Amino acid sequence: MRAYSIFDDFTKEAIDTLSFAGVELTVHPLGNPRPDHDQMRKILEEYDCAIIGTSQKITEDMFECITTPRIIATASVGLDHIKVPEEKKSLVTILNTPKANAQSVAEYTMGCALSCVKRLAEGNQLYRAGKNNKALYHKPEDLAGKTIGVVGAGNISVRIMEYARLFGMKILCWTRNPESHYELKEKGVKFVSLEELVATSDVISVNLPNNAGTKGIISAKLIEQMESTAIFISVSRLETINIEALMQKACDNPSFYLCLDLDVDERVTKIMPDQANVIITPHIAGGTVETRKRMFKEVAAQIASIVERAR
Repeated sequence: MRAYSIFDDFTKEAIDTLSFAGVELTVHPLGNPRPDHDQMRKILEEYDCAIIGTSQKITEDMFECITTPRIIATASVGLDHIKVPEEKKSLVTILNTPKANAQSVAEYTMGCALSCVKRLAEGNQLYRAGKNNKALYHKPEDLAGKTIGVVGAGNISVRIMEYARLFGMKILCWTRNPESHYELKEKGVKFVSLEELVATSDVISVNLPNNAGTKGIISAKLIEQMESTAIFISVSRLETINIEALMQKACDNPSFYLCLDLDVDERVTKIMPDQANVIITPHIAGGTVETRKRMFKEVAAQIASIVERAR
């Protein structure tokens, strides 16, 4: 098998795993720009396997000349950047890394919660202006004893719940299939409706994939039900939330904290207010050095397993 990694920093451990399995790996040249659309199409045509990230958009037209099996391995949890034509799906195996970023994203989420509840951004602004803590709009608080509502029950959500438990928080969860998560109920997690979760949680954490069932799930109606002092944190795609309603909520309520981790989008930057209670980062929650290593390791192991089974 011939494979191509678009990552110029693909780790030695991952390279060794593939080499040991007999995979002939080409690593993207260090310092060169990532492959563009036409280059990516050529890679898919020439190699049995392509190792990509979310910035590589795989489009249906790239499969026009492909008539033999291909593997597309993405160092990501999401798969919405990969589009395969219906008539080619039997030829394509798609691999992802659903567990690799859970630790990093959970740490990011709790970091946001701590930053907001301790008023770090607001405190920083006040100090720069020469003002003391008497000028805080809302006094710092503890996470202990507060209620966190976790939207989703996947790997990231489970890790967030583990951290929340250590902080002494009460935990609510919404998922479409609560019966599949009995182990969480045994640990004190209470499953509730989405309406009850947003209305009664001090901290709301959204961790959902981007698909037809989640688009617009955090609606303006739900946002209206949130407490004016709530902390809203989302690491999901922009399509899952009503960004305008969230921004308006934050503008109208200085004690409502909004923390989002998103791909840079002009629609967001145009309406993003310069306020201490709005924190938006450019899709960095899962982008730690450690996550990257875990993703490469996980991808390599999956490809090697396929190759070994085919022998």
